[in-house]
Amino acid sequence: MNILTITLVAFAFGFIGSIPLTGPVAAMVLSACVQKQYGLAVRIGLGAAVAEAFYATAAFWGFSRFLADNPLVLSLSHGLSAVVLGVLGLYFMRWTPSETAQPGEEKHLRGFVLGFSVSILNPTLLATWSTAVAYLYSRQIVPFTELEAIPFGLAAAAGVAAWEVLLVALLRRYEARFPRRALAWLIRGMGLLLLVMAVTAGVDFVRAMQQR
Repeated sequence: MNILTITLVAFAFGFIGSIPLTGPVAAMVLSACVQKQYGLAVRIGLGAAVAEAFYATAAFWGFSRFLADNPLVLSLSHGLSAVVLGVLGLYFMRWTPSETAQPGEEKHLRGFVLGFSVSILNPTLLATWSTAVAYLYSRQIVPFTELEAIPFGLAAAAGVAAWEVLLVALLRRYEARFPRRALAWLIRGMGLLLLVMAVTAGVDFVRAMQQR
């Protein structure tokens, strides 16, 4: 019963936490859908879900304590996050949909690797899942053991993947109701948001380095 409860809670956290259209993965999924590359969009979401499984498992296992005892790791993660988010932010701020979509040119592994790489290099996900785990600890819903970290991570990934698949399905079904121009500006706005996040991470990195 404990494992069932934990997996249900983790699935809910993963699904609901992915709904807000913020972050690099959401921007990549939306841009792929605008290009009518729905298979690519799904694979990006699935790759991101697998990466989140690692972060969710690590958070459950107490990885946040490891970061607390090793401030250098946290500082470097801020720097890495600033670079990744900055590059993606600039890309999506300048993003323009092509006039003709070419779904037949998709490579099967490209989307998955892209989604996984961007998410695994985004340390803010660790903070997100650490917060979720801290909430579960505080509510004492179920007793925690190290063995339950793996099903927690897998269920979290399943929740993320379920939302990404649902999002792509909705965009594909109702694409005629979303003007391409409006979606393009939405993606550019998300690029601006990513740049703001990059600047924030960069400031945190500089402050951490100054304190050493």
